[in-house]
Amino acid sequence: MRYELDGRTDWSQLGAGKFGGSHFGATVSIDLYNPDTRVLVVVENSGEHAVQFAFGPVSGGPKDAIGELLLRQMAGPVAGGPPMRGYVSNQVLVIESGWRATFYVDRPLGRDPQLGQYFVLAAEIRGGEAEQVVRRYLPVVAKLGGTIPVSPK
Repeated sequence: MRYELDGRTDWSQLGAGKFGGSHFGATVSIDLYNPDTRVLVVVENSGEHAVQFAFGPVSGGPKDAIGELLLRQMAGPVAGGPPMRGYVSNQVLVIESGWRATFYVDRPLGRDPQLGQYFVLAAEIRGGEAEQVVRRYLPVVAKLGGTIPVSPK
């Protein structure tokens, strides 16, 4: 089972099952077909200032972790930085300039999805000198998807 877009989204389509955009110097990509997790969200902040980022379902977000979060410097070595930790739905994360946040979201609703279940994932990005806020939505439905494309190694 995997998620598919089911409605209109403000995100740009970056390929099959991939969506994204840039705000306040931070680039956001969302991958619904990643073989390692149900929803992979990567935020790379190459802007001058820190941004705040939150991700999760619009309503009914669970109080437990929906996945894991890994923070790393974009220019630094792959190793190093804080250890991977749990990420709670819509928890605000400050991403400093030059850092990447990778969210492995296995259970966006706090439980396994049911076939045909519809929900909306939301991202909130806050940044800029005037502390502007951008909200982007991704309506999805759980479908049987057969095989998920795997990148050649």
